Amino acid sequence: MFRKSKIRIVAAIMAVLTGLFVGTLCVIYFSSYIEVFHKDRKMLELYAKAYWMNGNPGESSDETKTSEPPMDALPEETILPEYHISNLLTFFSVALDDDGTLVSIDNAENSGISNASLQELAEKIRNQEKKNGVYDQWVFHCETADHVTLVVMMDNTILQENVKTLFQYTLLFGSVAIGLMFIIAVFLAGRIVRPLELNFKKQKQYLSDAGHELKTPLAVILTNLDILEREVGENRWIQNIRYENNVMTELIRQLLTLARTENVLPAMDRVDLSMLITGEVLAFEGLAFERGLTFSSAIQDNCMIWGNQDQLRSLITVLIDNAIEHTKENGLLEVGLIEEKNRLMLSVSNTGDALSKEHMEMMFERFYKADKVRTSGSGHYGLGLAIAKAIVEAHKGEISVSCRDGKIMFLVVLRKVS
Repeated sequence: MFRKSKIRIVAAIMAVLTGLFVGTLCVIYFSSYIEVFHKDRKMLELYAKAYWMNGNPGESSDETKTSEPPMDALPEETILPEYHISNLLTFFSVALDDDGTLVSIDNAENSGISNASLQELAEKIRNQEKKNGVYDQWVFHCETADHVTLVVMMDNTILQENVKTLFQYTLLFGSVAIGLMFIIAVFLAGRIVRPLELNFKKQKQYLSDAGHELKTPLAVILTNLDILEREVGENRWIQNIRYENNVMTELIRQLLTLARTENVLPAMDRVDLSMLITGEVLAFEGLAFERGLTFSSAIQDNCMIWGNQDQLRSLITVLIDNAIEHTKENGLLEVGLIEEKNRLMLSVSNTGDALSKEHMEMMFERFYKADKVRTSGSGHYGLGLAIAKAIVEAHKGEISVSCRDGKIMFLVVLRKVS
């Protein structure tokens, strides 16, 4: 139980930390990408303005050249800090008319890209019908005027590699940080759960010690009642004391059974669960018949399990007895055992009143009863299902309850042995 609590605490801490890390990483890189793309687009727009005002600063289709426009040739609104940055970057531009004929081209020296390849790239970008964007490693900007489309491009390879490297290092050191946080989370979870675990152990020890201490006075009371009854004869007061004494004795027996199941590792051996269930079903058939119930079973043969026979018998008894107790007259009770993927699945179901989600979550708690009735006449004190859960956990299994279509089913999953 506490191991699962530790796992949940660690999982919650790691989920929060990982979410914060991933969220922060995404925000940083997304905002950085938007900012870089915005600056690149601004510089490409400045280049385009220079082209429309002063002609292409590169090589034209008729192999004429014009010099790069001086700063005073640009309108005042285009003289921005980005323009000075643009002098350090390499731009490529291709101007095409409506028919796709090359009007002008600006290809940097020693770029390693032929004019034909640059023109083909510009045609692909123009066909996308987007004014701004990214195509492969190219950041581009397109403008059209007087039946001429200008495609201005800038190679973004170096920036992408830098971002990729930064991202890899961030992931690396972030993973190391998350690993350290995991170790810290495990330590903190242990510190948080330890007081609860100690209190729980003390509580179980208290129940065990109290149960043992109460057995002796109850036995003395019963002996004195027998002596008193022989002297004064039978009367309703003595019968009432004897009845309540028996109730207390049974309650203490169940408390001790629960404490022993939770605290003591039982001796394990190969057990034929099929035969064990069949025997318990036969024992309860008479009781079910007296209450007017329809009792059916479907038990697969030769289902072997590594477990404690006495505890498994108690588990079956608790589940069937609980089902009979909560099945109305003329109701249906079913017991099943099947093998599925090296697991044995024991199911005990009965028709009865629907259970709320709250009741099903509390079903295996000590002294819990869904109807809130604490009458002791039936011998049910809200400990049976707690004992069943402890037995299942001692056998490394799982137990659950479900309610659907007027049928309540308890399902026990245990590991099969060959």
